[in-house]
Amino acid sequence: MKSRVALLLIFLTLLSCARQNVELRQQEVESLMQQWLKLWSSYDTNQLDAIFWNSPDLTYFSSEKKGLIKGFEQLKPHHEGFGFVTGGKTPAKALWLDEMNITLHGNTAVVDGIWLFGDQQMPRDSVQQGPCTFVIIRDEEEEVKIAHVHFGNY
Repeated sequence: MKSRVALLLIFLTLLSCARQNVELRQQEVESLMQQWLKLWSSYDTNQLDAIFWNSPDLTYFSSEKKGLIKGFEQLKPHHEGFGFVTGGKTPAKALWLDEMNITLHGNTAVVDGIWLFGDQQMPRDSVQQGPCTFVIIRDEEEEVKIAHVHFGNY
């Protein structure tokens, strides 16, 4: 009897420690994308950890630099190359998204849209722009994070 109770307790402990496979919700993804836009309006590298998956498996294709940025550790130097700093600063130009679509796939989401960078008062065809895709996941701590980004240029 004691061995059965012990086995049951072990099983219940393992079960309670098992990672929940919680589906992403539209609101969670929208909130994360707002955080990402805030990152670009503040240029604050302190925000990277709250937005991006802290993993060596994170991937990021920039529209401005060739090659794959692989791993969270490479993300900060990449952003610093654009002028991001610890604590942030007021950027000279704005980044915004148009035509954003969110497609939920269980515990993963794909966000696509058109990124624009420049003066928002200028005509759309006079600012930098291109397509972008984000893959959003729920990480090991059950937090919603960006796991992959791909920016292109028009």
